Amino acid sequence: MRAIVWRENGRLERTDVWPEPAVGEREVLVRVRAAGVCATDLHMVSGRLRFASPPWVLGHELAGTVERVGSEVAGWRVGDRVVVDPVVGCGQCPMCQSGRKHHCPAGGELGTTLPGGGYGEFVVARPGNLYRLPDTLTYAEGAMMEPLNCTLGAIERVCGLAGSRVAVFGAGPAGLLFAQLAQAYGASMVTAIDRREEPLALARRLGADEIALAAAAAGTGTTGAETIGAETIGAGTTGMKELFAGRPPFEVTIEASGSEAGVRACIEHVAPGGTVVLYGLHGAGVPTIDSDRIVAKDLTVVTCTSAPLLWEKGIRLVEAGKVNVRDIVSLRVPFGEAEEVLNGLVSGTRRTIKAMLTEELTS
Repeated sequence: MRAIVWRENGRLERTDVWPEPAVGEREVLVRVRAAGVCATDLHMVSGRLRFASPPWVLGHELAGTVERVGSEVAGWRVGDRVVVDPVVGCGQCPMCQSGRKHHCPAGGELGTTLPGGGYGEFVVARPGNLYRLPDTLTYAEGAMMEPLNCTLGAIERVCGLAGSRVAVFGAGPAGLLFAQLAQAYGASMVTAIDRREEPLALARRLGADEIALAAAAAGTGTTGAETIGAETIGAGTTGMKELFAGRPPFEVTIEASGSEAGVRACIEHVAPGGTVVLYGLHGAGVPTIDSDRIVAKDLTVVTCTSAPLLWEKGIRLVEAGKVNVRDIVSLRVPFGEAEEVLNGLVSGTRRTIKAMLTEELTS
């Protein structure tokens, strides 16, 4: 089968001779129609995160069609449109049985810690890892259900979100999802903060009440409260100085940038008794949490890396128009042209909000 393979030379290369995965009697073969390019994938190739080693087929955000059904599988037919939950558990341990299979000691995630990800033509999945993709949604929207699932899991853990003022640090794909989910869950004001104009403009278009353009810390390229800038972009926006001056702190702050400075900013600008959502991974391997400040401010800290019980809810939110995932995808790349684009994203010579690998004419 064809696949985009992460090689030992640190590059992603297309091959047409990668082995097709074997399908067991209790498994389903899925033809991948769309696969999202996650920052985790790029950070694995660059060495920032070390979940696997090359040669490897990445890709844990995927949707497609059922290609083959094992003899002992019921409820699925060839041609069914599906979203694939990439997290695999044993199904028997306390973690799996309590709805936290992502912490199964014998489990893992397709494309991240388990081989056979969505950058290949086919993936093998268990029937319980498949969800029906409504006909009204595209395959690219289906692949976006994985990042939506993770952000939705974090939002569900925030108590008292209705009526709260929420700040989202980072307007990448996760931040754009968080901003929409906060609105859907009743936040009274949602502010998106980033140091790039393009994603902020999209955040505004997707419903953020305010957007703030932050300055980058000298020599770091990160965004933080200590580097507040006065830039504003367009009508109805606010700069970082104006954002924090003379205003009450936010009841909820969300770190979606993957920067250490973003973590500090979340703790600094959340109200006493408020909630900090930590989501982005920075891969620095050093402590970034001021525990004394957390205790002194009586903060609640929540995280989420997967929400196995919320897949159907996420699909319904998108189908109902409560969350727009379609417009977050800023670059659709046919699988046959993906090698150059992916390597550009890894090296930083190419930038986009969200790239999606697609099978031609099916996205």
